Formats: sequence, structure tokens, C-alpha cells
Amino acid sequence: MISQVNASVANASYQEATKKTQKAGSVTKQGDTSKVEQLKAEIQKGEYRVDLQALAEKIADEIL
Repeated sequence: MISQVNASVANASYQEATKKTQKAGSVTKQGDTSKVEQLKAEIQKGEYRVDLQALAEKIADEIL
């Protein structure tokens, strides 16, 4: 089961990805759409796993 912390991170990641997609304009490749739908389904099922190492490194890079 996904923890509340992971759920929050996953939700924030999804929202960030959604904003980037909207800024880029409409998705023109079917592969792009299916990836978004796959991530969306994983998040809704509670199966999405955050790479905590990559997340920690990204946060550290932003701070420094």
C-alpha cells in the first residue's frame, strides 16, 4: 500500500507533469498520451512508486 507521503509526492509529480504537458501544447504522439495514461492509472491504483534516491538528488540539486 502506498504511504501518505508517497501519495503526496506522486500527486505532486503528476501535477507537475500535467503542467509541463499543458505548457508544451497538445500531445501529438500516441506514445506520449499512453505514458500519461499509464502513470495516471498507476497513481489511482496506488501502484506508482517514487524513486526516492532520484527525488532526494533532485531536491539537493535545487537547494544547492
